[in-house]
Amino acid sequence: MKTLLSKSQVENLLPQKAPFAMVDGLVELNREAFSTLTIAEDNLLVNKNHFSEAGLLEFMAQSIAVSSAFMRESKKEAKVGFIGAIKKTEILALPKVATQIFGKVEKKCEAIGIQLAKVEVFNSSQELLAWAEIKTVLSSS
Repeated sequence: MKTLLSKSQVENLLPQKAPFAMVDGLVELNREAFSTLTIAEDNLLVNKNHFSEAGLLEFMAQSIAVSSAFMRESKKEAKVGFIGAIKKTEILALPKVATQIFGKVEKKCEAIGIQLAKVEVFNSSQELLAWAEIKTVLSSS
């Protein structure tokens, strides 16, 4: 596993800051980039020792933001984005506290600041935990 972006680099790219930053790294596995998050007990989106559905969706949306920023030539500032729509989603399992999860972003299309991507979330055993097709919109400022 090769680190592409450290936690501090991700923090500089995301407009979300602690305690609402839900991505703590970007790594390369088998020539594919994956966002990462190790779920802390004090994470705002943990409920009854599990990362919530809302947490998984926020992780997916922030994974799109980090992946997009990593691909941009200018990675100096965070771009504010919004979830425009969640087209489809399926939550198969809620990961427990202390689990490291991985997000794989597959960009389907992008035009005029609007992007449609499929995001899959896995645990370290490569079990699929959730997936969604999410449309995001980048602000023009």
